Amino acid sequence: MFSEEHPMWIDILRMKEEAVKLHADSVAGSVRLGEIEVGYHDTGAPGDGRAPIVLVHGTGGSTEAHYRTVYPMLAARHRVIGVDAVVDAVSQLSDLVHQVVAVIEARSPGVPVHLVGYSLGAVVAAALAGRQPVLVKTLTLLAGWITTDKQQRLRNHVWQTLFSGERRPLQEFQTLLAFSSQFLRTRADQDLEALISSRTFRNGVDREMQINYNVDIREDVERITAPTLVVGASEDQMVPIRHSYELLGGIENARLAEVDAGHAVTTERPAQVFMLIDDFVRTPDGVPAGATVEPLMA
Repeated sequence: MFSEEHPMWIDILRMKEEAVKLHADSVAGSVRLGEIEVGYHDTGAPGDGRAPIVLVHGTGGSTEAHYRTVYPMLAARHRVIGVDAVVDAVSQLSDLVHQVVAVIEARSPGVPVHLVGYSLGAVVAAALAGRQPVLVKTLTLLAGWITTDKQQRLRNHVWQTLFSGERRPLQEFQTLLAFSSQFLRTRADQDLEALISSRTFRNGVDREMQINYNVDIREDVERITAPTLVVGASEDQMVPIRHSYELLGGIENARLAEVDAGHAVTTERPAQVFMLIDDFVRTPDGVPAGATVEPLMA
């Protein structure tokens, strides 16, 4: 066995550190909240007073998993903070909201943030914006929803059944539903297999799925005051595009962008997601409330 001083072991440790470094300027750290440590990746230097873009990941994910391409694009122009939620002990949506609030208050004290959420992270972000509007300068919701409907609950039931058995059927099921048909059918066989086999399920993902099953943030959505960009994916099978239109109608100062992709929009169309977020946080009123953002080519 190698000791920690052995050159090969040092190289292995260095590779592990580099694997989670999302940008040359990003620093990984954590914020204590009760008995847990909530992780973050922040490109801001000490004393950086810019309003940061705060990224909240979705079910079973992390900043690296759901924003690995979008994060460095945004970091080229903005200060970016990615929140890595601790899900092992969560039991309700409020637990995730509190974790994001803790990171915002620790890393951007007194400076409202540009809050971005993807999938369940969009639900968390919307709930936070409704409950603590003073913390949010703008809000971007990627593939989010207000209330879980029967179609989503049926998928959730199938997921729970597969989760109790062997992993391969669940990996295939998740891959099938996460991506658009065009994306999947244009992958080479080895690339498709890599998508399937690389899908992992971290501790606590079943708790997140239970939160997904019970989402109802209608009261929170009604209280959102921040300028909001809703981004829906036209081929989304997990959170169909109708949910984005419901968010558009439920938030007073919202506008909608529709992207040709499946639920994994940050993976299928990262450049478009970057451009939408970048344009919106720089000029939130560039597209009037209630309007549709012109399609972007990327």
